[in-house]
Amino acid sequence: MQNSCSENFDALNSKVLTCKKCAELAQLRKTSVHGVGAVNARIIIIGDFPREDGAESTGIPFTSDASGELIRKLISDSSLTLENDIYLTYLVKCNPRKKVSAAEGEKISFIEPTEEHKNNCISHLSREITITTPHLLITLGLETSKYILKYFFSIEKDVKDMKDLHMKLFENPSFKLVPFFTPHDVTVNNKISLEQYTEDFQKLSGFLKIV
Repeated sequence: MQNSCSENFDALNSKVLTCKKCAELAQLRKTSVHGVGAVNARIIIIGDFPREDGAESTGIPFTSDASGELIRKLISDSSLTLENDIYLTYLVKCNPRKKVSAAEGEKISFIEPTEEHKNNCISHLSREITITTPHLLITLGLETSKYILKYFFSIEKDVKDMKDLHMKLFENPSFKLVPFFTPHDVTVNNKISLEQYTEDFQKLSGFLKIV
């Protein structure tokens, strides 16, 4: 089973790296970023997209910036491991950007992921879930959580504050989902303290006892 899963991931990762569904992103990206971690993960942690100065620069999820390193430190300090328990990935596998006109000419500008970006990428995430068969999804951030709740749970949440979703448990017949503040909300946006974020992250493994 382990070898079969690894082979499936090799094929999927190749598709992610060569994906051109979003034609402009395929032209402008440094690289797309596929997931890493346990091939039979009990938990999948899903971020929004790889940051330009972080995962996009390394090709490895949640690396090379403060937010990514925070997630990895919290995993390292927990009883869970990337080797046996957790798989890390993104909803949108490329850093979103586009060409815009400026006074000095055309330039490349960062943008938030569009609905088209998410719709084009969701098949990759669906395949990751199919291969790993997780018990629990941890979705990081408001927009990522709302999109995945709608896509996999047929639940539409008209909420504008992540506080209304953070640490809530949702379930379907295949797996459970717990929305969670993005690490950017700690390191950049100051929406939740590091102490509270750490405490809540430590509670996540407890959800495995009820899934």
